Amino acid sequence: MEIKFQDISLKYKNKYLTKNLNVEIKKNMITGIYNDIYNLIPNLLCKNLEYSGIIYIDNKEIKDYMKDKISYISLDCDFLTKTVSDEFYLKQKDLKDETNDYIDKIISSLNMVGLNKNYLDRDIYSLSRSEKKLLQIALFLVVNPDVIIFDNVFSFLDKRNQIRLKNIIVELKKKYEKNVIIIDQDINILYEICNDIIIFKEGDILIHDDIKKVFQNLDFLKECNIELPNILKFIKIAKEKGINLPNQVELKDLIKDVYRYANEIKKDV
Repeated sequence: MEIKFQDISLKYKNKYLTKNLNVEIKKNMITGIYNDIYNLIPNLLCKNLEYSGIIYIDNKEIKDYMKDKISYISLDCDFLTKTVSDEFYLKQKDLKDETNDYIDKIISSLNMVGLNKNYLDRDIYSLSRSEKKLLQIALFLVVNPDVIIFDNVFSFLDKRNQIRLKNIIVELKKKYEKNVIIIDQDINILYEICNDIIIFKEGDILIHDDIKKVFQNLDFLKECNIELPNILKFIKIAKEKGINLPNQVELKDLIKDVYRYANEIKKDV
């Protein structure tokens, strides 16, 4: 599904946070958003703000669109009940979902984030920080949203679960054809999994393009004071030293192997 912001202007306390914002988020894409200091995209999509202009989702104005089809997964990880199962059934009441297969939806959403049905009996506050974040994602997945926004959620996860979440996001796009928006200040995360990127500067869009193309333009990045992802820094240094490297996919695997080997050495010392 395509999301289109047309001539959007938004004020707060007589100051324009953005003026005449025009951008299209393409369907079945993983779109990265960088340096959106006002969180314009999620706020415009998920909150009842007063703005001028029109937001379209699949050529329908957003006011005619079911808001529960847009899931916003943020830094906050608040729960209203004690157990995992209670939290899911509270979500069911909010959705007014009286279907008989709701338990199947619950188990499916838990499995997708790497948890299992045994978690339903767990006390939420006995879960680790990573498990709580995965539970929060599962609670949003159970509603089968069309658009999923991940707002700086990777910082809540340990390395193992960061990798798990990256795989979940890729599956949401490829297998389920969801629109995924990732807001993050870690350029490495965005470069690794996003198809395109929107870079903001004080409420205006600086650039919106294929993420690989954006990071080939070194002059633009330097001018805008945007760091290269680590993998591109590595390639740049290697080229300067006259070292021929494999393609980026193979290089990622190579770096992971070096990192894994270094950790094994640390354990043995």
